[in-house]
Amino acid sequence: MMKYVGLADCNNFFVSCERIFRPDLWNRPVIVLSSNDGAVVARSEEVKKLGVPMGVPFFKVRDILKQNEVAVFSSNFDLYRDISDRVMNTLRAEVDDMEQYSIDEAFFEMDVDKPEVARNEMGRLRDLLYRHVGIPVSFGLAPTKTIAKYANGLEKRGTGISFVTKEHWQGLKESVPLSELWGVGGAMSKRFREHSLLTVADLLAADPARVAKIFGVYGARLRAELDGEISKGNSHGTELPKTIMSTRSFAKTTEELSVLEEALAYHVSRAAAELREKEAVAGRLVVIVQTSRHGDFFLRGGGGESILPSPTADTTALLKEAKRLARTLFESGVPYKKAGIVLGNIRSKDFEQPALFGHALGDSKLMSAMDQINKKMGQDSVTIGRTKYKEGWTNRHDHRSPRYTTNWNEIKSIG
Repeated sequence: MMKYVGLADCNNFFVSCERIFRPDLWNRPVIVLSSNDGAVVARSEEVKKLGVPMGVPFFKVRDILKQNEVAVFSSNFDLYRDISDRVMNTLRAEVDDMEQYSIDEAFFEMDVDKPEVARNEMGRLRDLLYRHVGIPVSFGLAPTKTIAKYANGLEKRGTGISFVTKEHWQGLKESVPLSELWGVGGAMSKRFREHSLLTVADLLAADPARVAKIFGVYGARLRAELDGEISKGNSHGTELPKTIMSTRSFAKTTEELSVLEEALAYHVSRAAAELREKEAVAGRLVVIVQTSRHGDFFLRGGGGESILPSPTADTTALLKEAKRLARTLFESGVPYKKAGIVLGNIRSKDFEQPALFGHALGDSKLMSAMDQINKKMGQDSVTIGRTKYKEGWTNRHDHRSPRYTTNWNEIKSIG
């Protein structure tokens, strides 16, 4: 029995989410746009065949999309997050030692005795996820995370199941370019080429001490993973992020402080909820307000920072401080185009120190009640410090689909 690492990767995730409640879109070209409907961030296979590149501005391809009757959607993150939770919860109940890597990917471990049994198990998981959630998922199984990431792409457009054994990897390594590996960006790929390291076989043939000296810890870990040593073990979900950021550009500029404050209230609510979900608190808050990069007010934006007297995940406490910072940054007559916040000094709430003077910031019981209501009734059913998406700061989302699974007023109806 040998231990392997698997990767479950949802195919064209945003597009697949849109298709769950729209069977008329099956086999039809579909794209999803970024915030403010600015650029293409997700494409169906049909759109890829049309030659529409990822990240292209929407206005540049509007005509070709119209000519080919492409269905266009604004980003619907409430829907995508909820579908992601359903995929991950279903998978978590079926596999060992699962680690969610992104909104549409998760690593897990599998004990393998016979390759055919492992392939059958991945096929069972693929069919289960599609039956329970409606999302097509591809699987890659390999000795390590890095190899599993590569393996996942081998059959992503085919059966959706790829198993690279240690023996199979020995035969592949001569032909796999380092530039195609997970985590090897343009800069790292260029450094590899400068040292005549082009393929996996080249890196494995290099002296480990030389690799560590030239490329540091990352290079040493990459080489070890490509050699079959698991050096990026599952984190069991315990590692906290260094920061949590929430920012957004406005559909149109605003010169009103009240609009900035409402936008910040939105961002504080999202970031604080994420903190509480991770059972963490933040000791540092940064508020950012920015003007358009194109215009006479380019240099008039700025940022303000506050070190909180006691780390907290309480929305009301963070919002009070965010509004105070916003008032110090605001200039009358300046057209603001973007606002956001960054939470830092994040730590587990279990290690939260009591305030030296007075009580810790916030009311945890109130926050817990609010989170439970929003989880049951839909995101933003209960809000603090803001109205329901005041006009003037929200994103442009002219093509957004209903939030079928998180908003009672937008549940799919038949008949």
